[in-house]
Amino acid sequence: MRLYTPLELSFSASKLRNMDALSKSDPMLVVYTKMDGRLEEIGRTEVILNSLEPLWITKAMINYQFEIVQPLVFRIYDVDTKYHNTPLKTLNLAQQDFLGEAFCNLSEIVTKFNHSLTLNLRNGSGHALQGTVTVHAEETASSRMAVDMQFHCLNLDNKDTFSKSDPFLRVSRLSESAVAIPICKTEVIKNNLNPVWRPITLTSQQYSSK
Repeated sequence: MRLYTPLELSFSASKLRNMDALSKSDPMLVVYTKMDGRLEEIGRTEVILNSLEPLWITKAMINYQFEIVQPLVFRIYDVDTKYHNTPLKTLNLAQQDFLGEAFCNLSEIVTKFNHSLTLNLRNGSGHALQGTVTVHAEETASSRMAVDMQFHCLNLDNKDTFSKSDPFLRVSRLSESAVAIPICKTEVIKNNLNPVWRPITLTSQQYSSK
């Protein structure tokens, strides 16, 4: 019998390399487990447009098995613009710019006081690259309870010169260790300082820290 607890992994990165000439990188993170020297992909985040400081919403689920070493590999790619409409699961990673990778054991994250671990990015040969990736782990909760919410804003500050801002809203929750965990975001509304976003539905598994 193996003892385990289900975990939810959240990801962010900082100071990534900029691979684009006229804009910023569009990063996506892929997470793998390493078993018998082979990598097994367990999840991909969404693509964050024009950001060197991405805070991804998509989580990865994994069972933390006690007293068993569970190596993890995190790889970040700059997704080329022409692939932005390609389904993530079918995206050919070899066709994207590699921004770096990092390694750790799952236990290194779990045993941290705040269950968060920041790692330096490296290239495929192990040499240091610019940027870091941070991984946060939380135990999951099972529930079918949900809440519907709708958000709107008035008189937002205009950040664009020749048009109006293109606002979106991101919802986060605070973990027990006071880490802000993003759980969803609205769509982007173009050229609007008084946006009304479509309703969103949050399950208690998303917004609860238990």
